[in-house]
Amino acid sequence: MAEQIVSPGVFTRENDLSFIQQGVGAIGGAVIGPFKQGPSFVPQIVNTQSEFEEQFGRVDGTFYTEQTVQSYLRESGTVTIVKVSGLEGYEQVDPFGIFISGSEGRKLVSSFHSTAQGDETVGFTDNTFVYISGSTFTLEGTDVGVNVTASVLPSDPNDVLSVFGSSAVGGKNLYTYTYFRQLARESEDDLVSGSTLEEASLPSQDFTFQYQAAHTPWVESQEIAGERYRLFRFHTLSDGNSSNTLYKVAISNIRPAGTASGTDYATFTVAVRRFDDTDRRPFTLETYNNVTLDPSSPNYIARAIGDMNINIDDEGKINEDGTFRNISNHVRVEVVDDTQFPITVAPLGHSAYYNTVALDDHTEFPVATLSTGSADNTSTDQNTHSGFVFEGDFRVDNQQYLKPVPDNAQSGSNEDFGLESVLEDINDLSSTDAETRRTAIAQAKFVLAFQGGFDGKSPAITVNKGDDIVGANTQGFDLLKADSDGTLGYLQAIATLSNQDEWDINLIVAPGVTRFHHPIVFDAIVDMVERRGDAFFVGDVVGSDQTMTNAIDQAAEVDSSYVGTYYPWVRTIDPGTNRQIPVPPSVLIPAIYASNDRIAAEWFAPAGLNRGGIVGAVGVLDRISQQDRDDLYEGKVNPIASFPNQGIVAWGQKTLQDRPSALDRINVRRLLISSKKFIASTSRFLVFEQNTATTRNRFLNTVNPFFESIQQRQGLFAFRVVMDESNNTPDVVDRNILKGSIFLQPTRTAEFIVIDFNVLPTGATFDV
Repeated sequence: MAEQIVSPGVFTRENDLSFIQQGVGAIGGAVIGPFKQGPSFVPQIVNTQSEFEEQFGRVDGTFYTEQTVQSYLRESGTVTIVKVSGLEGYEQVDPFGIFISGSEGRKLVSSFHSTAQGDETVGFTDNTFVYISGSTFTLEGTDVGVNVTASVLPSDPNDVLSVFGSSAVGGKNLYTYTYFRQLARESEDDLVSGSTLEEASLPSQDFTFQYQAAHTPWVESQEIAGERYRLFRFHTLSDGNSSNTLYKVAISNIRPAGTASGTDYATFTVAVRRFDDTDRRPFTLETYNNVTLDPSSPNYIARAIGDMNINIDDEGKINEDGTFRNISNHVRVEVVDDTQFPITVAPLGHSAYYNTVALDDHTEFPVATLSTGSADNTSTDQNTHSGFVFEGDFRVDNQQYLKPVPDNAQSGSNEDFGLESVLEDINDLSSTDAETRRTAIAQAKFVLAFQGGFDGKSPAITVNKGDDIVGANTQGFDLLKADSDGTLGYLQAIATLSNQDEWDINLIVAPGVTRFHHPIVFDAIVDMVERRGDAFFVGDVVGSDQTMTNAIDQAAEVDSSYVGTYYPWVRTIDPGTNRQIPVPPSVLIPAIYASNDRIAAEWFAPAGLNRGGIVGAVGVLDRISQQDRDDLYEGKVNPIASFPNQGIVAWGQKTLQDRPSALDRINVRRLLISSKKFIASTSRFLVFEQNTATTRNRFLNTVNPFFESIQQRQGLFAFRVVMDESNNTPDVVDRNILKGSIFLQPTRTAEFIVIDFNVLPTGATFDV
């Protein structure tokens, strides 16, 4: 019924045109590639540099990806990181070891693997070992070099670490994989007096499995009727070799079931501590008090810490194994089904640590040193923990356990640990005498180490960057063939980001990947962003040692408005060495996009002196001329120019689209990306609503103000939105379709400024 106004007056009414239940949230770019630590293939959103470094490690120039994130976060508040790791592992064939035979029996004192100079698939079977005297040995053979002499004694200037080093990419053909220095010190007198030093080939070390997170041994119960029960263990959320030395976990304040805990289940405290702290000066990252194994309790350990193991398959599908989301930022817990143990169990020990070298006789691997806290069993020192020794003389030898564990390794002579070796009587923990109970609880605490974390690839693979990048090695990954391990890893990361319902991004970079060397991965990213239709790919088409002609040729092979490329590479400061290093444009260019969006908008060109200055660039690898810039721009490659006193600037904003249209410019493509994201996010709330004029008006009342705002901010000359009976005819409505049409006239940027100077003769007049 129409509104009727009878008598004169002033009438007000409200028209709510907002209707934006949810707009586009904080959206940033995505960085694909290797990182020193952090979870693999599961995208992680970080908002600050400190948050990034806590999760993925300190920026030291190891990988281009680290510098990309650092540069981008200076300008933007959000970045999505997809870490790529190895999927196939490696096998170290026929390594060899040095053994000491003495009063303690035969024990491995040092083992050696192949470096990048050697060949891990061949090993050291052709070596000749010559024992000189006492603690010194000499190796001869083409695999290791001629007459390489070293001592197993740390006090000797030519000890094995000094001679061979511990780096898998060292200059010799082999490196020291394990070295038990304390064992050698204790055997020094025996070696001098004639104990036997022996060399022997070791079994091949089987690391043929993909990346892994580190884990602790299983925490076990007290003995119940002669049996210990496995209860739970911890896994790092980060994976890779580095995850073995990120944290330690301490168990304390153990109160057995009954009177001591006040419940039918034991309660205890879990503390996640930094790896390099000490008992005297603990650096606790997280503490969980009064946790329990009672599944119905709000303090149930899996609920309090989290037990969710998230992984993504090679098709980008998210798989979640677990029940409770991860509360901890560092670890998750794996808990044995509570039907597998009596409810009276308490965490009073742990299972044995695994050897990190596979041996024919695993008892020849030195035993991990486990402390029993106070030898007299009377100390109430809250700083003294039993369990794995992280400090003191045995710390160095114990660190040999904090490595990847080959599939064919065993626990050897290591044994389960129980607090029975610490307490005079385990029942003192639940004693009715308060002082006895207090003393026992103060003693009953132990600490756990992590082991088994693995990068999924050989440590002997060099991290090639700059001029060293080839198809088979960019930052340590082989992208040469479709079935190469690195290619499969990158393709899995790309498949992950293809899920646009889960991962909202507007920009993608994969620094270190170039189309000249790695066309399979480059083209896969192009295909992915085109399928998504809501992200732009800043890709590098050539390496640091390719020419401008190579760049133009590679750009000609790609026809897409969702990709932009730049030439040449730039120089920046390496955060690890403080020296100038060359980096691909995709390391620093994303920060320009973020800055452009922050100070202007997506539809402004991320180029020129106002918005195209490359922060962090201190030079270019090729100082191009005006003619070079012309040739590059005609070839769809955006030049990076170095202007005296004005810095290094992105001097172009073309996409790789062949056909001349508005979409051959980056600002227009990004205008469409931001518009589509907004329309998609707001229109989602109209799905399953009635297909009526009311619903259509809700859409129009949302979209028109959005485009009006863009028009006011110089993004559009004009626009028109149609959603009415003209495009929602009865047959369309009958098919349950709500149809809309949006017509846009994007503004163009002034890329070519032509000014005519007209010189007139004397007496000429100026017509206005």
